[in-house]
Amino acid sequence: MTVGSHRLERVVAVPLSALVALFTLAELSDLVTAQMVRHELNPIAASLSATPLLSFALKVALIAFVVATAVICERERPGLARLVLVIGTIAGVVGALSNTHLTPI
Repeated sequence: MTVGSHRLERVVAVPLSALVALFTLAELSDLVTAQMVRHELNPIAASLSATPLLSFALKVALIAFVVATAVICERERPGLARLVLVIGTIAGVVGALSNTHLTPI
């Protein structure tokens, strides 16, 4: 057993469904904080937050696209699939935090 295969076994040990749930929660929290606080730093997202139904539909489409990409990638590259979801989760958490009044920016 090589070091790389041992590392891959640890990465694959994290269930994809758990990462999908975390990613979805992080992205939806970003949407909710953007709608409630109306303090979006991203100018594109700020213009979309003026129409809540459109921003919800686009966020759901984004989540579906990323999850579908991760599921497709998992067959050949399980580590890449998990990396995509982890990066997306981090982006959702940072986005949610940037919409709150607690942001020092």
